[in-house]
Amino acid sequence: MKIRLGGLLPLLVLASACAPATGYGEIVAESPPALPASPPSPTSSAPPVPRDVPTETHTGKESGEFQTSWPADQLGFLTFECPKCTSNVIVDTDGGEHGLVNAIGAYKGTKWMNTEPDRPVKRVTVHANAPWTATISDYRSIPTAESGKDTSGKSEAVLKLPAGVTRIRFTVKTRGNVALWVMSPKDRDLILNQIGDLQVERDVRGPAYLQVEGYETSWTLTPS
Repeated sequence: MKIRLGGLLPLLVLASACAPATGYGEIVAESPPALPASPPSPTSSAPPVPRDVPTETHTGKESGEFQTSWPADQLGFLTFECPKCTSNVIVDTDGGEHGLVNAIGAYKGTKWMNTEPDRPVKRVTVHANAPWTATISDYRSIPTAESGKDTSGKSEAVLKLPAGVTRIRFTVKTRGNVALWVMSPKDRDLILNQIGDLQVERDVRGPAYLQVEGYETSWTLTPS
């Protein structure tokens, strides 16, 4: 995933090599069978510097869609608000993320998007029955969950986990499902997916982004 995460480590790049071929009609001295080639050594390059991308704001009254010019190589964060919705609320994209929002009734939350550069988001589709606002912003909009301090919320959200964090405690009250995703420089992992109230601890190493999924929630996160 070549997403620019702002100060996170670069991905590893593997190099390959091929053996030269001999010409037709040449006399080649007999030699012992060739041994399997050793694996190429990984190389790395300097991490890309994230660009500050202007915030996009889109509005609508009911179901519809909008186009976005968000850069393909930049991670984005979509905050969707529909305070007067009374039925199903669905937000989808033509990129690598499907079902960014799937809720019933009034909604406000934040989800990450544009996580796959080979499938950049160009169009966002909204299903709603009331006026809504969709805001796409860059890494500067995401709050940091500081080590040793509680961070609380009541809906879906994305948080930054700073370097030095190795563990989190997560407490939630909910009538439905709650999930936690972690995006690090190397991969993206689902570390929690349960139903109902709970308090758990998970090993998580910063720097990383943490995404809380579950719109009918009241939660507290404590990194350490």
